[in-house]
Amino acid sequence: MKKMSFLLQIGVAIWIIQSCSPSWIASDDHDEESIRQEQPQQIANKQIEKKEDKKTNFFSDMLNSEEQKPIRLLLLGSDQREEEQARADVLMIAQYTPSQKDVKLVSIMRDTYVYIPGYGQSKINHSYFWGGEKLLKETIYENFNVELDHVVKIDFEGFIKTMELAFPEGLTVSVSKEMIDYWKWDKNPGEETLFGEEVLQYVRFRGDAASDFGRVARQQEVLAKAQENIMDQLSSAKGIRTTVTMVKDGMSNVTTDIKLSDMVRYGITIVMNPVESFDTMRIPLEGSYENFRSEEAGLVLKMNPQENKDAIYQFLNGKSNLAIQ
Repeated sequence: MKKMSFLLQIGVAIWIIQSCSPSWIASDDHDEESIRQEQPQQIANKQIEKKEDKKTNFFSDMLNSEEQKPIRLLLLGSDQREEEQARADVLMIAQYTPSQKDVKLVSIMRDTYVYIPGYGQSKINHSYFWGGEKLLKETIYENFNVELDHVVKIDFEGFIKTMELAFPEGLTVSVSKEMIDYWKWDKNPGEETLFGEEVLQYVRFRGDAASDFGRVARQQEVLAKAQENIMDQLSSAKGIRTTVTMVKDGMSNVTTDIKLSDMVRYGITIVMNPVESFDTMRIPLEGSYENFRSEEAGLVLKMNPQENKDAIYQFLNGKSNLAIQ
């Protein structure tokens, strides 16, 4: 059974490469200029050699996953509206480690009181409003000592499309009367199946006693179920179609600095090293913060900086590092 599963994974990987190959292999400007001076047959031979070398390196990277470093993404949910400066409605650090086949997700409360380089103390989502992705990444590194490989941004419309792709038959969750009344749903309290925009409303809701804390918990819940659902589809007959569709359509649903070649690489890595565990963390940690009113930022979550920095390090790396200051 394991051999059959591995053969299926190899087949999916090959299918993805064939489906995305026009954008996968590209030459830089210097190479293109130099080969223009050569004879047609020489050009053809060099192109074949170059493609074969790239394919060899590509598969070598995939099969030697134990040598790969964790991939860390900054996930941003933006509530930007027309002609308005973007605000970060959702702040998450996602880490995928191929050799361990795990995903770890850190949700940072948007009202967390942190030091923002060049601005001083304020809510962490203000760093995105003031300086975009660059300042937000600097702020995360300054406060939590976490370096990020890529940024993935998604707006409301992109989130809806992504949820439709991840949950083609809908997402079953438990909904409350407060949520039903707030969104004017024609539903009953308890388990209900949500689709598209309803899933967005589910993760955005904060009209109960849990407020933003409840919203973060639901965001993590939906992402965990999306990962589980996608992994289930990968192990079924729908797996190839789902993987190829997500790689191709994912670019249109999000804004990211991940190149298509890297996106395909990561997709194949996940196929070859399917996620087996999904863990979450929320910052600030329970008991490590207090509600505080700042003159500049209003109500904030004033955290214990060192305690939360240590906790993130231990969570992402599986060990403590008391030397981090």
